[in-house]
Amino acid sequence: MQDKTSMASRQSRGKKLVDPVFSILAKAKEAAAEYGEEKVVNATIGSIQDDDGHLATLDKVTELVRSFAPERIMSYAPIKGIAGFEEAALNFTFGSSRPEGHLAAIATPGGTGAIRQVIYNYADDNSNVLIPDWHWGPYKVIAKEFGRKIDMYSIFTEDFKFNLVEFKKKVTANLKQQDNLVIIFNTPAHNPTGFTISTAEWEGILTILREAAEDKSKNIITLLDIAYIDYAGEFEEVRKFFTLFGGLPENILVTVASSMSKSFLAYGMRCGALIGLSSSKEVVDEFVDVSAYSSRANWSNVNHLPQELLVELYNNESMLADVYSEREGFRKLVEQRGQLFLTEARESGLEICPYYAGFFIAIPCDNPEAVVERLQQEKIFAVPLNKGIRLAVCSIPTAQMPGLAAKIKESLTD
Repeated sequence: MQDKTSMASRQSRGKKLVDPVFSILAKAKEAAAEYGEEKVVNATIGSIQDDDGHLATLDKVTELVRSFAPERIMSYAPIKGIAGFEEAALNFTFGSSRPEGHLAAIATPGGTGAIRQVIYNYADDNSNVLIPDWHWGPYKVIAKEFGRKIDMYSIFTEDFKFNLVEFKKKVTANLKQQDNLVIIFNTPAHNPTGFTISTAEWEGILTILREAAEDKSKNIITLLDIAYIDYAGEFEEVRKFFTLFGGLPENILVTVASSMSKSFLAYGMRCGALIGLSSSKEVVDEFVDVSAYSSRANWSNVNHLPQELLVELYNNESMLADVYSEREGFRKLVEQRGQLFLTEARESGLEICPYYAGFFIAIPCDNPEAVVERLQQEKIFAVPLNKGIRLAVCSIPTAQMPGLAAKIKESLTD
């Protein structure tokens, strides 16, 4: 019998989103209004703030956006993306490390839209999507929205290397019970830890996947969420791992979720690309077909303005060089903050997950909710996770970094 207190469909009853990032961000803003911003450490939101506490933006990007004629902003964009978008997206994603194989790219509303497409189109109803135990929370929200389930593997060994043994066990177990397996990797500069999978670890992962793909009745779909790649190191260096993905068996589809949000500090423009790579042209053709169909069914087409921005930068080497130079300054600013925290964490004996680069640092702890509440009493606002807490070092002014690790260490022992 239908619950008379609900008019929602069966699959939608009981849905209620409480996002820990934005709810704690609201508390941080309330505290800043009451005590002053300089007395509040807001380590919640994944966007770069400059050392004055203002949202960081790229001047050349702003200048270019303001130069566009209205019809380049207001008109509908084609479902798959405007002319030139695909090649621009492939270039910005891979640089000089474009992998061998058949490639295609389609516009999406941010990296989140790309993730949505892969989970919906490649994970069967009621099947598992494989993610690490340290992960970006919305992966689970998206999977649940479409009736998919989540299975997790322990990403780290005791010495904080990628856990190939655990990963292989989970891949093997899931492929015994389902024919399609979507596996999400968030690297380099993983959210929430800042971990980056090394070349040797990638080689181990791909060996496992090749062995699993020997059963031609099984399909393996890897989703590389590279949202933070441009804050993981030098542009070409951090992209070299992509070449490892060429020449894989036809029943392994590689997908990449690329985002303009972080790369161009254009979070609110909501534009990205979903890229498909396969040794089979037929698989990539199908990838384009199902992705375009889902785009039309969900958002019709993607914001026109950021697509124009990406294409214009691709065709303007001088302006692109200016954008890269300005972005490099922000990358180094985030790197400096992260290294300050790492140094003090070592000095205070605070254990953290391996941080190589990126927006976030994660601290393992028991009862994260209680730890977060204790930190809020010290006017420090962090995000609780299942296995610890997350600090957005991207948003903490450099002047607030000294002493932060020690205060967190104290909060763990209270």
